[in-house]
Amino acid sequence: MFADLIGVKLTHVPYKGMPPALTDVAAGQVPFMFDQVTAALPLVKSGKLKLLAVTTGKRIALVPDLPTMIESGIPGFEMSSWQAVYEPRGTPRPIVQRLNAEIVKALKQPDVQARLSDQLAMEIVGSTPEELRDFMARKFRAGPNW
Repeated sequence: MFADLIGVKLTHVPYKGMPPALTDVAAGQVPFMFDQVTAALPLVKSGKLKLLAVTTGKRIALVPDLPTMIESGIPGFEMSSWQAVYEPRGTPRPIVQRLNAEIVKALKQPDVQARLSDQLAMEIVGSTPEELRDFMARKFRAGPNW
C-alpha cells in the first residue's frame, strides 16, 4: 500500500467524481490526491495546484520535467492505466489480424498520436494480439507492484 511505502498514515476520502476532489485539494481541504495529469492541468496552469510526480515508470511527454514517484524517492512505486481492444473468443484469425492492423495504422496517424499523447497523456503502443496476451499475463500474474 502507498502509505506503507512512505511511512505516513493516510485517510481515504471518497468523492463523487474528480471535480469536487480537485476543488478540495486546491482549497487545502485535502492534502493531495492521485488523478490523471490532464484533469489537473487547468488548476495547475492557474496556480491553484502543483503537480508532484507521475506514477508511471517513466516520465511522460505531456509534462517531461515532472519526475516519477520512483525518481521522487519512493522505490518500486509504479502505477498506470492501459487500454486494449477485445473481440469475442473464436473470432477467425484473419479478422483478428485485419482489425489489429487497422487499429495500429490508426494509432500511427499524427493527429491521433497528438490527441492521445498531448490531450490525454497516453503512451501509444499499438501491439499485436500476442503481445497484449503476454502483457496481460505478466500484469495479472505479478499483481500490484506497490
